[in-house]
Amino acid sequence: MRATLRRLHRYLALACALLWLSQAVTGLLMVYRWELDDALLDAPVVPLDLAALDARIAAIAQATPSRTVTQLWATGGVEGRVDLYADDAAGQTDIIRVDGAGHVLRTRPDGHDYAHIGLIPFAASVHQTLFAGDVGSVVVGVSGLMLLSSIVMGAVLAWPRKGQARAVLWPRGARPGAARRYAWHRGLGLWLGLPAVVLIVVGVMQVFYDPIERWLGENGVPLELQSVAAFTGTPVAPAVAIETALRRFPGSSLSGVAFPNDGQPWYRIRVRQPGEWRRVFGTTTIFVAAADGRALRVDDPLNASAGRRFLDNLYPVHTGEAGGFIGRLLTFSVAAWLLAMLVLGLGLWWIRRARRT
Repeated sequence: MRATLRRLHRYLALACALLWLSQAVTGLLMVYRWELDDALLDAPVVPLDLAALDARIAAIAQATPSRTVTQLWATGGVEGRVDLYADDAAGQTDIIRVDGAGHVLRTRPDGHDYAHIGLIPFAASVHQTLFAGDVGSVVVGVSGLMLLSSIVMGAVLAWPRKGQARAVLWPRGARPGAARRYAWHRGLGLWLGLPAVVLIVVGVMQVFYDPIERWLGENGVPLELQSVAAFTGTPVAPAVAIETALRRFPGSSLSGVAFPNDGQPWYRIRVRQPGEWRRVFGTTTIFVAAADGRALRVDDPLNASAGRRFLDNLYPVHTGEAGGFIGRLLTFSVAAWLLAMLVLGLGLWWIRRARRT
């Protein structure tokens, strides 16, 4: 049985090595992606001014009538900055980053012209979809399941016998060469195997979020929204809708806004309440009517069903945000651990292969 597990562990790693390496390297960047992305911009911190934000959104539409802002998100790295997602007539999207006063800091393509999207968005696309949309996302999810299997097999093979735990977990006396590489591969594998399993499991669940949401019965369209009449006029200004949302939850901060469209005559506004596990992108959601700015529905994650709370907290567990500074550091450490395990394992395979030949 152990010989069979060892072969499966080895061949699975060899087959998926490139994909797992890409996930480990990009995972290191993803933990602090928001801070890193904003740090590349040399601009002062400016508090968010909703009137200035309104003016910038209007200026984008006036400059290019075929261009429409469809959503905005807080950048997550510097207070007051937001990314405006602007779609053109051809369906291509650009991300326009502005500061709190509405000044444009940069413009980047989103979902096209990948050579110019920037390092952090490039790494995010590799980590989440491999630049292949939904198909790539499924590939990442399946590879996560295979990585999970490999870690479990490795833990079974590496588990120390009675009285050997200290020597296995801290293999300082191993001989140089393949023996030392194997010893550290075995020891390190036991150090962070459990937190790695947790992060991988929730990462895979994120990939298959929609079917899990349907299974939990949390995907239905609320009755309050089903009865909203279609609206074709000029919607209330984004600032009005955002102010409506923030007033419902004093002390909350703006996370993101989806603008009204033909099928959804409302703003969908997300804010973060104190007490949510997420660091920036809270899941408190307020639906505001495009016609008159009244709140149509409020989803409060702090008072939601168990199924909804479970779904909302997958992301902050995977990124480590749920544990604050320590949690994010642990997630970073797991990504570095996976990279080290792959390098040690592949090196060990290469040394033994060279000896046989």
